[in-house]
Formats: sequence, C-alpha cells, structure tokens
Amino acid sequence: MDVSRSLNCREMKECDVIGSDGEKIGRISDMTFTFDGELKLSQFILAGSAWEEFLESVGAKPDMDPVFDGSLIEKIGDRIQLNTSSNSLKSTLDKDAIPTGEIRLSTLEDMDILDESGVKVGRAVDIDFDVDGTVSLTVGGGFIEETLESLGFKKDVDIIVPGSTISTITDTIQLKVSKDSLGLTMDEALKAPDVDEARTRYADEKSVMKVRLFSRPM
Repeated sequence: MDVSRSLNCREMKECDVIGSDGEKIGRISDMTFTFDGELKLSQFILAGSAWEEFLESVGAKPDMDPVFDGSLIEKIGDRIQLNTSSNSLKSTLDKDAIPTGEIRLSTLEDMDILDESGVKVGRAVDIDFDVDGTVSLTVGGGFIEETLESLGFKKDVDIIVPGSTISTITDTIQLKVSKDSLGLTMDEALKAPDVDEARTRYADEKSVMKVRLFSRPM
C-alpha cells in the first residue's frame, strides 16, 4: 500500500474509492486495526448510499457493506485506488470478513487513553499514517486539550503520539509513558521553530499542523 503523503482516517473518509475499472465504489465509513504490540491498519469498510444506510438502520435491509483489506489498495492520495473491481469485494455479511480481534476505528475513538499509571490523558480522536507506513494516535481532549490551551494553542494543532508508545488495548488504550513525560515532550515539541512557522501560517491557510511526540523509537 503506497501512501503518497502523511494523512489520517478523517482525511481518508473524504476520499473516493476507485476500482481497477476506474469506477467509483464509494467512500470509507469505518476501518479496522490489529494490535499485537504494534497498531496496524487492517481493513476498510465502505458505506452504501444514504438511502441504503437508512434502510439498514431500520432493519428493512441487511447491513451489508463492502469490506477490503490494505493489500487491495494500489495507492492512497487524493483518492483511494484499488487494484480490483467492486464485484470482487467481500461484505460485512461474509463469514470471517472481519476476524475476531480486529478493532474498529469507531470503537477506538470511544476509548479513553491512559498513561502508564492509569491516569486518563485524553481520547483517540483520529489515527495518523505517515509515508513510511507507521501508525500513530491523534490524541485530544482531557489533559492534552488543557495543556494546549495553557500554551496558547487550540484547534490548530493535532498532537500525534506514535503507536510504539501503546502498551495494551482492551477497553482502554494504555500507554507506556507517564502523563508528566507526555506533557514535557509536548511542551518541548511545541517550542520547535517549524511549529511557530506553521502557527503563523495558520491564519491564512487554515490548515491544522501535526505535532509529533516521541519521534525516537520507544
């Protein structure tokens, strides 16, 4: 899977999914991840039309959404290009289409993120993918939001915490680092010259800057 630029799940949901025949298949509604000491993107779930989604929600039609894994993606950029056509995709009704143990993005987004001592530091508001294939958490709310506000930053910053800092994922996401370490690292990262430059440009470009913490391997 070729990722042409750093992006996140929120951005991927806005991309059209195109089959190998050049036809638009749909857009992403959810994604699944595996975790075995490392957070990895596994599969994508496509949404039907608004009418199909309504019929499914009221039980008038089976909840059957196309599913495909990352091996079928040729390239992700302004659109998601598949190397196969829509009629070859599995659906959520197929047995083992989504194996036991895979975690949906919509589930991850509902989880609290705790530090190594069990103190809540925020929530996973998004998942970020870098060009080298690494997967990271975009953390918001709670301690993260309070720290950003105390430093004069608000909605113009995404705090990116690498997947290597994750210790376990159960009903919560637990990190290997302390809240204090997270705060100190964030404070240091936000003082970097490139962050100041991006912050200056924000008023004109309205583009959210990504601040990556713990850039060295854990």
